[in-house]
Amino acid sequence: MQLHSLAERMADYFQAGGDIMLPLFVLSLIMWTLAIVKSFRFMRERRREATPERSLDLFRGESSVCKAGLAQWQWDILSQYMEQRCEDQDLNRDMLDAMRMRQEFKAMRYIGTILILAAVAPLLGLLGTVTGMITTFDVISQFGTGNARALASGISEALVTTQSGLVVAVPGLLLGGFLFQRARKLRGRMELFCIRLQHQTEGMAR
Repeated sequence: MQLHSLAERMADYFQAGGDIMLPLFVLSLIMWTLAIVKSFRFMRERRREATPERSLDLFRGESSVCKAGLAQWQWDILSQYMEQRCEDQDLNRDMLDAMRMRQEFKAMRYIGTILILAAVAPLLGLLGTVTGMITTFDVISQFGTGNARALASGISEALVTTQSGLVVAVPGLLLGGFLFQRARKLRGRMELFCIRLQHQTEGMAR
């Protein structure tokens, strides 16, 4: 019963915001989907990260066990590096740098999109404010200030869309900033992993 009442109130709120509420809802849905997927991926990768020494031990065993036991970025770097490395240490370093930069790009992927969507939300809310006020002035020009219900509809649209835009934007910006920090720390761990991996494999037979 309470759930039904909540759904009705949400539907009324959505209707009061007018046409802007649909793109705002779609934007919010995309932003939260990307943020949740990215958060789960960071948590899963963090749990499976291993030291370069442990990674090499796993690599000497079954490849399926190694892949399952490492973070995806570690497996990608390790498997490619062990296959392509050579006797030239400078070339190995350049190779690891290129592999690391590819993984860093993957770590940062979608975070910019989340931040952009969060920044666009209040602009959509502002657009709803403008359309709501235009509706209000249209009512005043036709009926004067005597039709309180019609006036309230336009003002309600303006305020609801503004509020909705801020409700989407504030947590979106905070979450985007949090994910950015997680990605930045991951990039630092990637760099350390590559340095230690090269040291561990120096002099190792191919």
